Amino acid sequence: MGGRDSAGKVGSGQTSFPADPAGRARARVERELGRPIHEVFASFEDEPFGSGSVAQAHHAVLKDGTPAVVKVLHDGAEEKVAEDLGLMRHLAAFAERVDVDIQRFNPVAVVDQFAKMMTQAIDLRHELRNMQRLAAALSDLEWLVVPRPFTDLSTAGVLTMELMPGSPMGAGDEVRATGWDVDDLSSKVVDAWLTMIFSSGFYHADPHPGNFLIADAEHVVLLDFGDVGFVAGPRREDVAAMLLAIASRDVAALTDVVLDVCPTRGNVDVAEMESAIEEWLATYVPEGSGSRDRDLKTAVSAGAMVLRDFGLSLPADVTMLLNVVMRLEGFGRKLGSAQTIDDQLRPFAGRYIREEHSPQKLVQRAIRSVTRWRHLARDLPRDISGVLARFREGEARVEVNFHDADGAADKVVDGLVASAALIGSAQLLSRGAPPRLKGVSVLGLIGVGLAARTLRRIAVRRDGHQTVRQRLITTVRRLR
Repeated sequence: MGGRDSAGKVGSGQTSFPADPAGRARARVERELGRPIHEVFASFEDEPFGSGSVAQAHHAVLKDGTPAVVKVLHDGAEEKVAEDLGLMRHLAAFAERVDVDIQRFNPVAVVDQFAKMMTQAIDLRHELRNMQRLAAALSDLEWLVVPRPFTDLSTAGVLTMELMPGSPMGAGDEVRATGWDVDDLSSKVVDAWLTMIFSSGFYHADPHPGNFLIADAEHVVLLDFGDVGFVAGPRREDVAAMLLAIASRDVAALTDVVLDVCPTRGNVDVAEMESAIEEWLATYVPEGSGSRDRDLKTAVSAGAMVLRDFGLSLPADVTMLLNVVMRLEGFGRKLGSAQTIDDQLRPFAGRYIREEHSPQKLVQRAIRSVTRWRHLARDLPRDISGVLARFREGEARVEVNFHDADGAADKVVDGLVASAALIGSAQLLSRGAPPRLKGVSVLGLIGVGLAARTLRRIAVRRDGHQTVRQRLITTVRRLR
């Protein structure tokens, strides 16, 4: 974050939001850090150099002489956000209740996702952790620099980081004037983001020129760490397959991936959906077109409408990732680069798919599966013993409910009882099992009697059986 000489944007990416009245930021810093400001900083400028929707930024100098930027939440930001989110939730729930068409867009879920983002935005510790994590992920890239945060001078309401001098990343001529080649810079940025996405899944979610400073002809500073994304391994494979299917115009493969990724609310006419996706490809991603010849934002919006027509919507993590791809595509355009994202995206996605299906990865998955089954086999006897112990102690019970309108279960049970009684009786009689009456096993005779009684009950039930339909007709007749 910062101004034209340091760290870019504040909060939401704007610098036109009004700052707090004089002295409010200083008072909050002292309250958050628990010390008078002169004990913390050698100097602190009360006038902010940037102000965003939730925070403002001040220049400061640490006690050891290190230039710093102090990001401070606006006074009352937490209460204002909570109030706004409460109103948004109320309106979204009301809209879902009264309008079926709006309900398809799932406004409550959209507000919930926005609420999660805003809740993180008003806790600057979240941004600090993002800075640390991205600094580690990008440590191999010598050209891309992440500002160093000062954790002992940072809290939920205050974030202190080193001041990073540099010039804003403007148009192509301005970039070239700093010693950078715009094609090379655009290629490096896209490569860095695709590496983040497909390697760890954790990535900076707002890669546009306003979030960079050009330090010199060899180094670029990354700014604004409040907006990040994460996509898990299986989802990364889905996204890679989706991008490859779009690039190769494989309608069937794209339909399969979409159905795998999107939560469904009932049956989907797959043939009709394939037809709609094919029409979308022909309209918004025409064959032979490059990224310079299309409007990716319009294409994604139209694709979302196609999904909604079938009661589907992309999960939030996939939507965020597609937004990042759109920003990456626009990055080069704003610099005037001749590079296109297609030049790098397709090889990255293809390589990721091949690696995920390599023998080494398959063996790793097999080992994980075997380990899970081994743990299950190890724990299962103990779990069963625990359940049986609870049954013995009367602490557990099993309740089974059958919907058996025609008494089929009773017939099955009676048949089993009769069969068991006949077989058991035959064994007892043939062996002359004691006690005996005139040489005949008494238990065998009892078994024969039980079997006969059960068989008679089955016969009576069969002769007097009525189907559900017959019983319904009889009931109607009685009512008449």
